[in-house]
Amino acid sequence: MNAATDRQWAVRDAVLRWLLAKTTEGYRSPILDADAIGETVGWAPSPLTRDEVADASNYLYREGYVTGVPVMGIGIPRPMLTVTGRRVAKTERPLRRAMRGHDVVS
Repeated sequence: MNAATDRQWAVRDAVLRWLLAKTTEGYRSPILDADAIGETVGWAPSPLTRDEVADASNYLYREGYVTGVPVMGIGIPRPMLTVTGRRVAKTERPLRRAMRGHDVVS
C-alpha cells in the first residue's frame, strides 16, 4: 500500500475511535469536526482535513459502522455508532485488520 492509502485507513480509525470516545462521554451524535477528532485521538501526522473526515464518515456509513444522514460534500455530519461500529471500535484493532477476510476497498 502507499502512504495515501495508509493515511486513509488511519483517518477512518481515528474517526471511529473519536466516535467511541464521544459516545462514552454521552454524546450519541456529535458534530463531525476534523480538529476535535485530531485532538481527541492524539493525531500526530499533518492535521486532518474536512475532506478526509467526510470520506472516512462515508466509508464508516457504507460499512454499517455508523448511521446518520449523508450530505454531499460533508459526509455524515452527525454520525452515530451502530452496534457493529461500537463493537469494532472497542477492539481497538485497525479497521484494515478488521476488514481482512472481506474485500478491502480503499
